[in-house]
Amino acid sequence: MRKVLLATTALVALGGVTTASADISVSASASWWYDSWSDDATDAAGSGNNNTSMASDGDFKISGSTVTDSGMEFGGHQAIDNGVDDDVVFYVSDDWGKLEFGEANGAAKSATAGSSSFDAALSGTNGQVTGAITTGLQTATVAGGESAGSIKYTSPLVSGIQIAISKSDAGGLSTADRTEYGATYAMNAGDAAITLSYGHAAVDAANSAAATLETESTSYGAKIVYGDFTVRAASMDSDSLRTDGTVGTGYKSSTSEYGVTYTMSPNMTLEAVSLSSDLDASSAAGADTYEASQIGAKYTVATGMYVSATSRSFEFIDAGGSTDTDGTAVRLKVGVTF
Repeated sequence: MRKVLLATTALVALGGVTTASADISVSASASWWYDSWSDDATDAAGSGNNNTSMASDGDFKISGSTVTDSGMEFGGHQAIDNGVDDDVVFYVSDDWGKLEFGEANGAAKSATAGSSSFDAALSGTNGQVTGAITTGLQTATVAGGESAGSIKYTSPLVSGIQIAISKSDAGGLSTADRTEYGATYAMNAGDAAITLSYGHAAVDAANSAAATLETESTSYGAKIVYGDFTVRAASMDSDSLRTDGTVGTGYKSSTSEYGVTYTMSPNMTLEAVSLSSDLDASSAAGADTYEASQIGAKYTVATGMYVSATSRSFEFIDAGGSTDTDGTAVRLKVGVTF
């Protein structure tokens, strides 16, 4: 309650919002992590590269919402990531669904039932580990993204089905506009809760030159929750082609991911994830592949605070045989939310 009043007082000073017209809340999160990895890649002499890294991240969000006499709701939030404006989103919702404006996740990115991103709180390794991966190989099965100034419509939930569509414009200096579609279906089968998802994202070519690339990604996902176990499976096909339909400097890739999470106790969660990504032989980089498997544990020390540890093994194979690399990576992470 104290946070709500402080936030409301600040907003009144800035713009005249009062508790009579809006429900204001403040939330924040922060994390610190340590990475250590080992691979067989050769560093250039005098490069200064090493196999350890420490980093931190902090997010701050102010959110507000209000409900009209007719039952229509509208609100939004301003998020700050590491002291920099991250996104501004506002929405309007009613029986007909929800309209969002601003830098919200696109419709395809929101429909990711089967994915467990390697950058989640329980997972993640430093980007230097996978730095040798060829463009086109993927480390997640999430289609779509987010763009400032976008608009998204999400339908009401009807018989377990929800659909969404979003559109963003690249601005006056580019025609690389993004269009996304997403759908989820939730159902129960006995004691199991099942969610299926579909997402499609398309980014137009940035200009009319024949060699300019346009990208399309399609993802499918499934999640089954049964007791203390959550089982996931997801896949994504992504093509980056010239405007004339040929590959050129682009690629065609297929990525699959499988994972299982076990809630051992209210405070302890275990996870295992495997991922593989392959380039079609027609891709500019050839038939390169990337595979990774990861196990992790997350312990909730107290409400709002956790400690996690993950261990990953990975292998990148260059079809040309010149830059193959494999290795292992470990991450220790501490995070809080408040």
